[in-house]
Amino acid sequence: MIDKNIRVGWLLDFYGEFLTEKQRSLLEMHYNEDLSLGEIAERAGITRQGVHDALRRGSEILESCEERLKLMERYLKVKSGLSGINAFLDGKAELDNAATAELRQKLADITNVWEGNDGL
Repeated sequence: MIDKNIRVGWLLDFYGEFLTEKQRSLLEMHYNEDLSLGEIAERAGITRQGVHDALRRGSEILESCEERLKLMERYLKVKSGLSGINAFLDGKAELDNAATAELRQKLADITNVWEGNDGL
C-alpha cells in the first residue's frame, strides 16, 4: 500500500486539472512541498481550518476521480508488467543482442508514453 502523502501527490499528477486552481495550489503545497497547515495558511491568507477543509475536499475529489477512472491503478499495473518483462529479458541469455535491444526499446517506448516523455 502506498503512503497517503505519496498517493495524493500521484493523484494530483493524474487528476489535478479537475481541481480549482486554489485547491490544486493548496494540495501541491501540502503534499509536494511538505508545508504545514500553518505555513500554507500564511501563504494563502486563510485560516488553518480553511486549509484543512480544502485539503480534505481536494483529496476526496482526487480519490473520486481515481475510483471512477482508475488511471493510477492502470499505470502502476503497466509499469509493474514492463518491469517484469525487463527482468525476464535479463534472464534470457539465449536471445540474441539485437532482438533483446529491440524488445527493450519497445518497452522503453511504452514506458515513455505512460510517463509523458513521448513528446505528445
